[in-house]
Amino acid sequence: MADLFEIMEDLAARARSEKPPAVDVSSRVIRRLRGEVPGPAWPLAVFASGTAVAAALVLSVSFPSIEMLTDPWSAFFVFVANILP
Repeated sequence: MADLFEIMEDLAARARSEKPPAVDVSSRVIRRLRGEVPGPAWPLAVFASGTAVAAALVLSVSFPSIEMLTDPWSAFFVFVANILP
């Protein structure tokens, strides 16, 4: 076990003595960002509008079922009332 720690210490000492490579990529990144053209916003607006229409449709379809939240037994009684003559 002590050999493992000695090996790790030796590797750490070697790593500390090495100089990291000098690479500057910031100018290339900024140049690339300036060259990009933002995409159109209309697909997102169409998708958001479609989602709002779908939500309104679901709300209008499920609005009669709001009675289930206020009185859960009402659905049972409506079902029984439709069976009885």
